[in-house]
Amino acid sequence: MPDPRIEALERAAARHWQAPDTEPLGEWLLRAADGFTGRANSALPLGDPGRPLPEAVTAVGEWYRRRGLRPMIVLPQGAGPPPLEDFLTKRGWLPRPGPAFVMTADIAALPASHADVGLAPEPDAAFLGLYRYRGQDLPPVARTLLMSAPWQAFGSIRRDGARNRAVAVGRVSVADGLGVLTAVQVDAAYRRQGLGTAITAGLAAAAAARGATRILLQVETGNDPARALYFRCGFQDSHRYHYMMAP
Repeated sequence: MPDPRIEALERAAARHWQAPDTEPLGEWLLRAADGFTGRANSALPLGDPGRPLPEAVTAVGEWYRRRGLRPMIVLPQGAGPPPLEDFLTKRGWLPRPGPAFVMTADIAALPASHADVGLAPEPDAAFLGLYRYRGQDLPPVARTLLMSAPWQAFGSIRRDGARNRAVAVGRVSVADGLGVLTAVQVDAAYRRQGLGTAITAGLAAAAAARGATRILLQVETGNDPARALYFRCGFQDSHRYHYMMAP
């Protein structure tokens, strides 16, 4: 049986990164954003799709192909219809590289921020000068996604008095008492100086100021340095997820 705690967490997290093109399929949610990020271009299969599973998967495939996108479904471990992954595998769907953990923490348990973390209501030049998604420059739709939560702020740490050059950045969003961290990045030349912890703590403090008591982030299973950092900060694993792509 699906875990209601995980399903509630996944539904809440979806509000923090909302694709510009969405449509319900029963209780499932179809999302598209020109192919930028898995979260914004995958079906979230929570609850009842309102039709038998084979028909639901066919509808998902048709919806994405009409938009010129490869159909993709996210599979949070412990949530969604139990037979879905086996059904997709038997029909030739393949796992997308980069499975990830969802990690959560009580904000009150995180380290206090001792760095000067500047906050902006929109992604400014300093943020955009450093943040890259998987090493790629950001497409035009990225700004829409970065600004898609009910509330978000963009943090940066700067060094040497540089006004538009940041050495660490990150985005924090808040909805329904939950904070979510995304787009955390530290300049390669400034790593191992505690900046990852500093930007995480500063963003968590900003979420707490907006009423959040819990905070969530997602990190790929193979990113051991980031996972070690977040464990040190007080995060714990909640569950894993991965994506399945149509053949």
